[in-house]
Amino acid sequence: MKQMLKVGWLCMVLTFGIAHAHSQGLFESSLSGNHEMKVSNSFSLGGFIRSVAYVANIPENDCKYLQAGYGQVGLLLNAKAGEWASAKADIRFRYGTEFEYPLSELEIREVYVDLSSGPAGLKIGKLIDPWGKATLFNPTEKITPLDPTVRSPEEDDMYLGVWAMQGRINLGPFMKLTGTWKPLYQSSVLLIGPVPMPEYVNFLEPVFPGVELKEGSYGINYDIYLPVLDGSLYWFDGYHHWPGIRFDSFILDSVTMEPLTLNIREQAYRIRMLGLDLSLPLGSWIFRAEGAWQQSKESYNELEYVPFPELSYTAEIERSGSNTTMLAGYYGKYILDYSAPVAEPSLNANQEQFFQLMQQGMELTGGALDGMIREQVGAFNRLYNYQLEKKYHTAYIICKWNLFHNQLELTLPVVYNMTTEEWILQPGVSFSPTDGIKISGGFSGLYGSKNSLYDLVGPVLNAGYLSLKLTF
Repeated sequence: MKQMLKVGWLCMVLTFGIAHAHSQGLFESSLSGNHEMKVSNSFSLGGFIRSVAYVANIPENDCKYLQAGYGQVGLLLNAKAGEWASAKADIRFRYGTEFEYPLSELEIREVYVDLSSGPAGLKIGKLIDPWGKATLFNPTEKITPLDPTVRSPEEDDMYLGVWAMQGRINLGPFMKLTGTWKPLYQSSVLLIGPVPMPEYVNFLEPVFPGVELKEGSYGINYDIYLPVLDGSLYWFDGYHHWPGIRFDSFILDSVTMEPLTLNIREQAYRIRMLGLDLSLPLGSWIFRAEGAWQQSKESYNELEYVPFPELSYTAEIERSGSNTTMLAGYYGKYILDYSAPVAEPSLNANQEQFFQLMQQGMELTGGALDGMIREQVGAFNRLYNYQLEKKYHTAYIICKWNLFHNQLELTLPVVYNMTTEEWILQPGVSFSPTDGIKISGGFSGLYGSKNSLYDLVGPVLNAGYLSLKLTF
């Protein structure tokens, strides 16, 4: 509660500072002899119209199908009132089909009012403001949730807006302090959403924080802008936007040994995170580094949905030429207080494992079954969070080519996790025959060794796409 009061106090100070500066300006204007208050108001409307098609295989029978096909309209509204108030709204509508389900979606992706005067500013509304300077992997990103299942060729569409209050103050020409308070919880979308599950697996209502102010989350970032480098320090205290999977109950047919019901649910958990990043430009080269320490507030030894504490870190080097951009990077994780899992990371239960336990003389009581399945669910969480091993090492490279005066762009991101032997391959091409028109095509593929996360979700998500977009 003290932490929330601090954030609220910061926002109040910024609000009063802005109001005071504005009222002072009006008072001085009234004394100047010019009683006409000149206010510069403006409004602009832009946006896009886009058609998108994704083609993929149905994993069960290996048949091609339209994984996603939709038309989308996006409207971007910007307004300004005077010199110290502005507002933005990003409104989108999609209609079509996605993962074999009808799609008719009206989304207000962002909408907020921004007040600023002198060095202080206050922004309130639905925001998208991700943390971190790295390109692919951001260890410091704990503020903005994601939907990695969204069928869009533009990666920024994965970000989800959150209702937040954000105060900022410039501490000089090269420093800025920003505080963000999220009173309402918004979770990321787990990758297992579109993945077929056994019939006996039921996802119950998730356990997410309520609307009480004490359940809110806050983050603070301190930015430094120098001629030689940009750097930031981050602190986050609140609920992680990636929920865990919590075991609820399990029912087994004692005669046939067939699982009848496995009830699980998404469960939010609180963490603390301390991180930093920096970006160092040197001519045509850019060096980036980012790292974070994260630890849950709840017991990770007793609760299967709570991850171990970890250190994660990213290093990148990028070089830009006249027509080519090359980026190479490394992402690693080190799991603190690591212990090896005692069960297979799976949400599946089968007859054989129960018969084997009976043959070993184990009495399959309700408590014993619950404990065994709970350990499996815990191991599955560790698979999802990449905590099955003590260390993880991932290398990646991104190549971009701009041809014909930037009308044609070729991209090739390749990511390889050396620990899990997982691959991400996302080649793409886009062509702009004229201003405002963009034709894009490509493929998004996730591949992994047997029983890895990408082995589970890849066959469902892998797809080729075509996008036609008009911007106005």
